[in-house]
Amino acid sequence: MHNKILNEFKGKKILIWGMGKEGLSSYKFIKKHLPEMKLYLSDSKCIDKEQYFNDIIVDEKLLNLNEYDLVLKAPGIVLHDHFENVQSQSSIFLKYFKENVIGITGTKGKSTTSTLLYHVLKENYPSTFLVGNIGVPCFDIIDEMLEDSVIVFEISCHQLEHSKYSPHLSVLLNIYEEHLDHYKSFEDYKTAKKQIYLNQDERDIAIINSDLKNEIDNRNNIVWSNETIYAKDNVLFNDLSSIKIEKTNLIGKHNMYNMAIVYYIAHVLYGVTNNTFLKRIESFTPLAHRLENIGTYDGITYINDSISTIGQATIQALESITDVGSVLIGGMDRGIDYTQLIEYLKKSNVENIILMYETGKRIFNSLKRENVYIVNDLYEAVSLAKKITKKGKSCVLSPAAASYGYFKNFEDRGEEFKRLVM
Repeated sequence: MHNKILNEFKGKKILIWGMGKEGLSSYKFIKKHLPEMKLYLSDSKCIDKEQYFNDIIVDEKLLNLNEYDLVLKAPGIVLHDHFENVQSQSSIFLKYFKENVIGITGTKGKSTTSTLLYHVLKENYPSTFLVGNIGVPCFDIIDEMLEDSVIVFEISCHQLEHSKYSPHLSVLLNIYEEHLDHYKSFEDYKTAKKQIYLNQDERDIAIINSDLKNEIDNRNNIVWSNETIYAKDNVLFNDLSSIKIEKTNLIGKHNMYNMAIVYYIAHVLYGVTNNTFLKRIESFTPLAHRLENIGTYDGITYINDSISTIGQATIQALESITDVGSVLIGGMDRGIDYTQLIEYLKKSNVENIILMYETGKRIFNSLKRENVYIVNDLYEAVSLAKKITKKGKSCVLSPAAASYGYFKNFEDRGEEFKRLVM
């Protein structure tokens, strides 16, 4: 399969901008198949020159992107200006393998939906791969792919923003205000997300949340989730079939919605039987840091929802857990709007709201109700929660904010929460 894509690189002056996981994946793939090719590499972090002695290291401060035929930009690098020669690894992958790809994006739920779909399809389609934002760069699997491989691709806004291609089957779960530290505006963020379907043609299929109807020009190839695909009382519905979920480890209405989309794709589009679907749903283990039950200690159950980086995600968490005694909220302030979360918390039955860090202070100043506490950090928040949460209740970490500045990432924050609890 790699022969399809190699002409994209042959004879070109190529800059790999950012040598993280995806940049290193691009480098290794090109060098494996075109070993004599000299590449240009740039990263604000130190690059080991001995490791790349056959290539040219370019100081990021001196970069002129117009000097290169192709720039493979890492997803995390901010670039507001448009350059025709700047692409992402995912865009090039989609150019050659879009027919194999089920692409899934959304502000929230994309990791769980992608992983669950992969888990279900793998039973019937052994050559199924899970790639993308989930942690596996798409170039890493090209040499293992077959002509009929199914690629479940979790695609982030950063991977989509410079894409000129869309998957054959695309899913847009939702769009909430997020990543305003990366984009100039919420509109720019939404535009990046919409690349999941904007480059499709009439042969392709787009499953899009009907809440976004006023944002999107109607097309013949759109299937509206929340209208034709939805969940109610543990039953998953679509226009052609329905199924009752008897047993699952996933909790919350949002996860039932995600499961309804997985059912439509797996059963209606890929022919997975109801019996197989139910077995795979039952055996699915939820991803870490997503409403993750980490145990009961001294009568208090602790839930790790560190993945929550926006207010709507915290609301979903509190709606999904019926016995919340304390919730821990706060992190890096990126300027997102917390009005909806604040109004929800004012009326909420959650007994104790423990706020921390920058966003905690901002919410504290607007949240007038009993049992609201402000602390400096996660250590103090957990210490306080252990004292004031009633036995038989749950303590939930659902920060509604980014982790950066205090932790490496949301995973690091979740692991620290576990350590402090234990």
